Amino acid sequence: MMRPLFGKIEALGPWTAHIQAMDQAVAENDPGESVRAWRQAYSAALSHPGWLGLLTVAAASLRLGAFPGLARGAAARARETYWIAFFRARQQRSLNGVLHAAEAFGVLGDRSTVEQCMRVAEGLASRTADGADVDRVRLIAARLAEQSLAEERSGAV
Repeated sequence: MMRPLFGKIEALGPWTAHIQAMDQAVAENDPGESVRAWRQAYSAALSHPGWLGLLTVAAASLRLGAFPGLARGAAARARETYWIAFFRARQQRSLNGVLHAAEAFGVLGDRSTVEQCMRVAEGLASRTADGADVDRVRLIAARLAEQSLAEERSGAV
């Protein structure tokens, strides 16, 4: 599975140690401990004011899908957590946060939500009157649309 861009910068914060514990439990094939550690990471990210921790924790949730019985729940938790991150980013007028959320929903194959995120991103970019922001939004929108079409053609979605 493709990891969203923010996954490369794995935001450090109060959730980091919990995500590391979760990954260790996944490696040790311990679903119960994995879920417990993820819930602690989620709680830490939720109590933190920003959006980046929530995106990081949502991406981590997808790794719980390694356990057959947890795959659907992990995807549902990731989607819900991405929504919270998107709402926070929008509230904080963070173009980066909204764009990362759009990319995350793209990874989940949720085209309509990607489009919704991109409309918000366009609004944020146009308000700043920064041509570079507007161009970046257009480039990302084009890339996400292209990815979506490629997945549709390959039958991946």
